[in-house]
Amino acid sequence: MSIYKKPLLYSYIRFSTLEQSKGHSLSRQLSYAKKIAEEKGLDLDESLSMKDLGLSAFNKANISKGALGVFLNAVEQGRVPKGSILVIESLDRISRAAPLESQGIVAQIINADITVITAVDGKEYNKSTIKQNPMDLVYIVLVLIRANEESETKSKRVLAAITKQIEDWQSGKRGFRVKCGKPPKWVRWCEKSKQFVFVPREREIMLRKIELFRKGFGGLKIAEALNSEFGANTVHHTGANVYKEVCRRSLIGELVVSVDDNEFVLKGYYPKILTVAEFELLVADSSNRGAIKHTQKFVGILSGINVFKCGHCGKSVGSHVIYRNMSIDDVKSSHKRYGCVEARRNNNCSMKATVQIDVVEKAVVRFCRDKINLQRILLNGSALDDISNEESKLEARLEHIQRDISKLMDALLSLSEEPPQIVLHKMKALEADANEVKELIRKGRQKVNKINSSFRDEVTERWLQITENLKSLNGEQRLEIRQLVKDTFKSITLHVQNKHSVAPVGLESMLAAEMLGTHEENCFELTMEFHNSNKRLIKIDKYTGKLVAGFDVI
Repeated sequence: MSIYKKPLLYSYIRFSTLEQSKGHSLSRQLSYAKKIAEEKGLDLDESLSMKDLGLSAFNKANISKGALGVFLNAVEQGRVPKGSILVIESLDRISRAAPLESQGIVAQIINADITVITAVDGKEYNKSTIKQNPMDLVYIVLVLIRANEESETKSKRVLAAITKQIEDWQSGKRGFRVKCGKPPKWVRWCEKSKQFVFVPREREIMLRKIELFRKGFGGLKIAEALNSEFGANTVHHTGANVYKEVCRRSLIGELVVSVDDNEFVLKGYYPKILTVAEFELLVADSSNRGAIKHTQKFVGILSGINVFKCGHCGKSVGSHVIYRNMSIDDVKSSHKRYGCVEARRNNNCSMKATVQIDVVEKAVVRFCRDKINLQRILLNGSALDDISNEESKLEARLEHIQRDISKLMDALLSLSEEPPQIVLHKMKALEADANEVKELIRKGRQKVNKINSSFRDEVTERWLQITENLKSLNGEQRLEIRQLVKDTFKSITLHVQNKHSVAPVGLESMLAAEMLGTHEENCFELTMEFHNSNKRLIKIDKYTGKLVAGFDVI
């Protein structure tokens, strides 16, 4: 039931492109709404004027994303008073979708005892007028059919034009824009050079955003930093879309276009902000990256990044700090602990014992600050050859699948009638196989980038530069070390003995027992696995942090 008694006058204005708003249509429609309000003795409340500028009625974006959708929901819930009036330029402003769908939308409005008035011809549509003149209903359907046909024809022309532009670009032609989507904020089209060029300030903002993202800042902290450095309202205060922006291929100069379910990648369309290798690393790190919360007081350099694992259940090891109303600086070392997250939740893990954060972190940092030993294990027995061989096999398999797809496509084109379903299923299966192989190749290249990244002297130098005085570093400085941990290790596994617990089993545990000695209650063990699959096993005294034993698995 409506919460209003007095009928209201609503105005709805829609353009499919923002360029259309530059003419006189907008002011004309608004003035017409005021005229109707005077004639009907109703007040035109400007807050009730709905505008969907730049939203299409053909794909129903004005309903799914726009003001019309909100209005229809209000109508459905009975919040629009009976006898109200909706003023529109023409019926096709409401919808250009399939006629049956469009008719249903118009019928929903009229059935709610709302009058629709069209400015283009001054006609009124409501229950009473349609009852008096049933041909109005036929007229509504004809208008909606024509609108849909016009939009469909226009859509096909646009898609054909875009496809032609894509083909031209892929054949090497340049000096034109592909008419689809919006370019990223950090570029603009230069008419003189006929290419996209950087917008210096926006490029600087984007680079800073990437830098903060790499460090592990969350959306709120990134927004706070950017608005502080570049001025208020530089970005949305919540940091919305940061996680999407840093994973868009426009950063490496590519434009991705979808046409009729086909995806095209135009390389070199924009100037690059990142190299392909840098971008792949960024994307690889974007999942499980452990961004800190805006109010987070303590940052564990090993936890929250999907690297530190429990030796019993294989799930994450997390940091736990007992504050007891104290600041982080006043909390005792014994009250800062690393332990299995699942064990703490009593969720199928018996490794209840925890270890001091300071002791574990010092052990890892001490090993990584030994430049000679770190480089030795990073460079020894690299998995690059295995990955390269696997990529060659995958590329050969992809080539074979693509040949089969081409043969099948030629066969389909030669048919004069509808192809059998089994052939279409085979085509879909081949395309799915091709996408799966492409994804495996992409992941393999990400691994190569990770390995190459950890090979660089820069990694070992960074361990020396940023890990001095570990205990006194603030949250932002510890975030930088956390990123370095991701660059260096594939995983670090923690083995802690509980009282009266049985020693773990398995090949790695047998090796550890052989090389490290028997498990002791006053010790814990770390298995550090690097991106090249080499491992270092060490036993550490829980209380002193001293190295008891250690060996490499190459």
